[in-house]
Amino acid sequence: MGGLGEVTVTIARVRVLESTRVTPTIHSVKFEKPAGFQFVPVQFCGLEFATSAGSLEYPMSLACSPTRPYLEFGARVSESPWKQAFAALRPGDEAEVDGAYGHFVLHEESPAILVAGGIGITPLKGMAEYAADRRLPIPVRLLYSSRTEEEIAYRGELEQLTRQNSRFEVEHTLTRSAETSTWAGRRGRIDAELLTQASKGLTEPVYYLCGAAAMVEETYRTLRSLEIPADRVTYEVFRGYG
Repeated sequence: MGGLGEVTVTIARVRVLESTRVTPTIHSVKFEKPAGFQFVPVQFCGLEFATSAGSLEYPMSLACSPTRPYLEFGARVSESPWKQAFAALRPGDEAEVDGAYGHFVLHEESPAILVAGGIGITPLKGMAEYAADRRLPIPVRLLYSSRTEEEIAYRGELEQLTRQNSRFEVEHTLTRSAETSTWAGRRGRIDAELLTQASKGLTEPVYYLCGAAAMVEETYRTLRSLEIPADRVTYEVFRGYG
């Protein structure tokens, strides 16, 4: 992966800049970016703050590109103390961030097919931002599976990226949308047909899978059945998000 080179782990106190509910069940928080904090698109961090069960840390994929002047994280809200405290954060509140870690990062020289399920969009959004901000000369195609239209996280930001980057395309599909809804787009899970369609015209694209374990495992098996080499598939599994 070209670009930013070696990254040094940083531990820092940070303040909340923005705290927003982006769908009925997904919350996003932006923090100030510590001086010298580096990461590659897109790693994860430890994020720690006060909760009803004491100070707790949770591993969180960054939801933004290193080209952006902040650190962003998104989580599907649940009844856990950490998730409840995350959703309750307000501008000025403090947290501790440590990182960055991980090898789920963009290969800047190869066409990219990003495959997201639900909250798994977070690091893939960051990859798409990076490709746009750096004007990478590679096609980037996102397949994004959401439960319903209301649950499409960062929809406006993704639409903006398609305007910013002519090489970036998005295909949405809904898995639980009622047939009586006004949704005119694709329905159903990400399948072999959609994956094949996304790869048309691309030479040896790299596939990036992110979402719940069942979704990632099913997509990986589908890609292997399509004879996609294992070394062109990378993935990150989000456990406990539902």
